[in-house]
Amino acid sequence: MKNIQLLDCTLRDGGYLNDWEFGYDNIVSIFEHLAEAGVDIIEIGFLDGRRQFDINRSIMPDSDCAEKIYGGLDKKKSMIVGMIDYGTCALSNIKPCKDSLLDGIRVIFKKNLRKEALEFCGELKKLGYKFFAQLVSVTSYTDKEMKELIELANDVKPYVVSMVDTYGLMHRNDLMRYFTMLNSGLAPEIGIGFHAHNNLQMGYANCIAMMSNKIKRTMVVDGSLYGMGKNSGNAPIELIAMYMNENMEKSYDINQILEAIDANILKFYTTALWGYNIFHYLAASNDCHPSYVTYLMNKQTLSLRSINEILGGLKGEKKLLYDKNCIEDLYIRYQSCGTDGSTAVKED
Repeated sequence: MKNIQLLDCTLRDGGYLNDWEFGYDNIVSIFEHLAEAGVDIIEIGFLDGRRQFDINRSIMPDSDCAEKIYGGLDKKKSMIVGMIDYGTCALSNIKPCKDSLLDGIRVIFKKNLRKEALEFCGELKKLGYKFFAQLVSVTSYTDKEMKELIELANDVKPYVVSMVDTYGLMHRNDLMRYFTMLNSGLAPEIGIGFHAHNNLQMGYANCIAMMSNKIKRTMVVDGSLYGMGKNSGNAPIELIAMYMNENMEKSYDINQILEAIDANILKFYTTALWGYNIFHYLAASNDCHPSYVTYLMNKQTLSLRSINEILGGLKGEKKLLYDKNCIEDLYIRYQSCGTDGSTAVKED
């Protein structure tokens, strides 16, 4: 299935755990191992105009800095992309694609910024880049909002529109609902992507579900080395690559991926643990922003059951848009009801 592409986001998403300070030698080694493994797309980090250039970090103020870090390395047949969190990197920081090491740019944005972000993406396209529209917290989109997003995307024609399960909330039925909407509405030349987080241990399973769709358009599935990434981490790329080799006639070199994990990733795992834990379970099972869990755990007076009951009082848009006043109010109401405060957090 040649239309399915594997993307590695270790140097970008994994950077949340170490402030992107992998060290220059590690950055080069990770890149070279991924290219040797035959990974289709390598995301080399963030483009962020607020940051100073540091050759030891995979976060760069402009496109020129990508050349300073990765210039001269053999990318083999891999597509090289960077990511912009919309609003953090001006167009003036981006050279035309023909003068850049980058082949594409992924732009991540919240749903309330979809119109402006896709206009920005259109400008990147004029510069010659393949651009990816990354839908932050795709589970927050209503059907109406998704239809509006599809219309905007069809106007500017991204290389890929990618579902980002930011808080790891998705099960297969959720994934397939959004996939079906995108597949039925997007122009045929636009690909569909998926970026999983593993809060509910569903990342790998959801990637398999994504790839089970027999469609002609391009599909891009994200993974990272050993699952390294924000919060509970991503779908492990070694698992996805193995599955694709066994079921989709791919030939990724798993040994190269394992060497990168051994030589470059395990050293970070000892100081910056990632993966499934009860903190991320509580957030994902209540479909809420992780900061609510942090607030309640920091009280150091609540059992896990109590935290779960308080989170159950969050309603509507408040769930994924963190509101400190809201969670303070729920906490006070719960405490006022004593040990069994379940009635205190019900909607008035």
